[in-house]
Formats: sequence, C-alpha cells, structure tokens
Amino acid sequence: MSRSSPQTVPLWFSADGLPEIGSLKSDTRADVCVVGAGIAGLTTAYLLCKEGKKVVVLDSKGIGAGETGRTTAHLASALDDRFTELERLFGQKGARLARDSHATAIDRIEAIVRELGIDCDFQRLDGYLFDAPGSDGTAIHGEFEAALQAGFTGLEVLPSAPLPFKTGECLRFPRQGQFHPMRYLAGLAAAIRKRR
Repeated sequence: MSRSSPQTVPLWFSADGLPEIGSLKSDTRADVCVVGAGIAGLTTAYLLCKEGKKVVVLDSKGIGAGETGRTTAHLASALDDRFTELERLFGQKGARLARDSHATAIDRIEAIVRELGIDCDFQRLDGYLFDAPGSDGTAIHGEFEAALQAGFTGLEVLPSAPLPFKTGECLRFPRQGQFHPMRYLAGLAAAIRKRR
C-alpha cells in the first residue's frame, strides 16, 4: 500500500502498530458501512461498535492514508475560516454550531484516548491566532468579538504569541489539542477489531 508519493512521506506514517487492511474479497453484511479510515471514519466506526452495531470500514488506500496522514496534528475549535467569515456566511447561530462541533470533537477524542489507553501523546494546549506582519490589528479584534459570540470562553487578546519572533497582537484560544494521529488510529483500529 502506498501511503504517499515518493517525494513526500509524512512524519506520521512512521507510526508502529498500524494494521494493514486487505481488500474486501467477498460479500459481507453489516449494520453500517463507513467509507474512509481516517480520524472521522474510524472514530465513527468505533462509536458505532460500542453501540453494538456491526460495522465495515472501507478505504481505498488504507488507514490514515488521506487527510489524516497529512494533518498538522492539531485539534482546534479555533477555525482557519475565521469566525468573522462564518458569522457573515451563516450568522451567529452557524458560527456557534461550528465552534461547538469542533470543541465536542476534541472532547470526544480525549475521552476515547483515555478510555482505550491509546498512547498517542494527546495533550491540551493553547492555540494562537495572529495576522501577517504589518497588519493593523483590526482583524484580530474583529475575530475576538466574533469568537466570543460563537461561544468561546477564556479567550484573550495578547500583545504577542509565545514564539521566538514578534507576532503582534494575537488571540489565545484555550483548550485546543494535539496528538499523534496515526497512533490514535492504530488504537482505534485495534479496539474495533476486538469488538467485531
């Protein structure tokens, strides 16, 4: 199975314990078929297995071979699309729904990691958002207001992010997360196989 082009092999692909999945060689029956063996697919499959459902997971390239294997390993409810833009497109209710869904996903991953004892270096940490050099800071203050409206608590405007260079004003988003995504998937895959 080729997880990547020969030019780029993501760091995460060196994870030990990630099972190879073979081709579906015959007809099978299941309550649910999950398409995709990344973070969303295997988390969904695991949760369905816990509910007593018979689940089949299909992926053309293997576990974590898509976006999951190329992720930054950050779990964030502070979204790249910016809450000012989400609010403009979907209103405050839509922006809040986006924040809530991402925050709930981080909480769920944390709970699964604890429940299964998955060694994937999961930790909570702060996330920082800052503008490009030379920005006047108005975007950061607008994002601060929109993020508060979306339901963030503990959000702060700081003079600079804790980096070895000056960022200018930034937002500190508490309780974000990071982990080793492929180790997380290896733990989920093992748990799913035990429940089959």
